Amino acid sequence: MLFLAVFLGFVAENYRREIFSKSLERKYIKSLIEDTRADKKYLSQIIKSNTLRQSYLDSLSKSCFSFNGQDSTVKELYLYYVVVLNRPDFFVPNELTMAQLKNAGGMSLINNESAVKAILTYDLQKSLVKNQEEYYENYHNKAINTGLKIFYNQKVRTAWNFIKEKDSVQLSTMEFKFISNGESLVSQFGNEIDMFSGIVNYYTVLLEDSKSKADSLIMILEKQYGFE
Repeated sequence: MLFLAVFLGFVAENYRREIFSKSLERKYIKSLIEDTRADKKYLSQIIKSNTLRQSYLDSLSKSCFSFNGQDSTVKELYLYYVVVLNRPDFFVPNELTMAQLKNAGGMSLINNESAVKAILTYDLQKSLVKNQEEYYENYHNKAINTGLKIFYNQKVRTAWNFIKEKDSVQLSTMEFKFISNGESLVSQFGNEIDMFSGIVNYYTVLLEDSKSKADSLIMILEKQYGFE
């Protein structure tokens, strides 16, 4: 009888642990779905802003390669460069639930193979995005460093203020000119900006892939755990 009582107690304890584990698993999954939905919304914004940045970079590189020394083309380069100076729009995912899954051994609670695969696939995709940001930031800094040898920084700031204030009258009266010998660097600057544009383009592709994988992750988790 004692053995039976101990055995039944053991079975009951295991059952309680299993119920608790399943409850905790569903809690993690629900939280992960919410995080991924927030990621999706943020990704849409970041994709839009980086697509716009790339279009400005393309325009700037074309202006560099067609530069003829006239005042109008000097002004054109200044105005495109002003936009390039904006800080990079990087993707910052919601990592709270994923960090809990990784650090507290929570991944061992996820028993659904399809869910595990989708979670790891999305997590890997975010790592690819993060790696590309290093190249992005490197060429952003390179563009600024070369630009400092071409453009007067005070004029760049003034032009940016007029653009933010949508003051086209003041902007039209500004005199734009290069730093001494800056004109000789325009072609080199064009090459750097063209490379920068390619890096931003690939970053945007990775963001779009991330959004697609986020969609897939949400769909799989909702289906497998009945959150539809």
